[in-house]
Amino acid sequence: MLDIDHLSFSRGQHKLLDTVSARLPAHQITALIGPNGVGKSTLIQLLTAELLPDSGSVISQAKHIAVLSQHNQLYEPLTVRELLQLSHATMDEELIETLQLTPLLDRSMFDLSGGQQQLAWLGFVLQQQPDLLILDEPTTFLDLHFQELFLKTLQRLQEKRQMTVLMVLHDLNQAFRYSHHIWLLRRTADLVSESAALMHNQIDLLSEAFETPLQLIKTPNQMIIQPK
Repeated sequence: MLDIDHLSFSRGQHKLLDTVSARLPAHQITALIGPNGVGKSTLIQLLTAELLPDSGSVISQAKHIAVLSQHNQLYEPLTVRELLQLSHATMDEELIETLQLTPLLDRSMFDLSGGQQQLAWLGFVLQQQPDLLILDEPTTFLDLHFQELFLKTLQRLQEKRQMTVLMVLHDLNQAFRYSHHIWLLRRTADLVSESAALMHNQIDLLSEAFETPLQLIKTPNQMIIQPK
């Protein structure tokens, strides 16, 4: 679906990416993780051609890419219905119901909570019927309830529509719980690509990347990563 081929990028003297190569698995959710300031948003901007690399290339077979950021601006008051119709005149009723937007359709976006607004924006990008969806820290400003609602709904829609999804997340446990694959961007300007199942057990690698001793706690129902 999308290949990164020997991608390099620097800001001034600071090299963020050094000949990085990776393949984004098709029809799966990939979580991009890494410590603050390592260049996750920069990588997203390179993948969406907002920035040009110093060298290397991004090769995409996606016919339609949609992007959702953590902050989405409206410059005029719109209802949820009007927002959704900006991306497609015919609204996907099943999508709207899944996102719990039906009772909000005639409310102003400005009157909604942050979590409701982000669900509406997810509806906006999904109405475009992308085959590749890129989300840059989509849950950063949401409370725990809306983080879980957003990610569970995204997971359900991805499975049904078989979209390819790349999302930047800060919460490691959410990243592993809601994705099939992990991209770990490190301060050494390289990227480790691995299945979530295999990466979950590489605690030493994760501890080194996040510069914090971590441990994996296994319970009958789940595995939890937390500081030692």
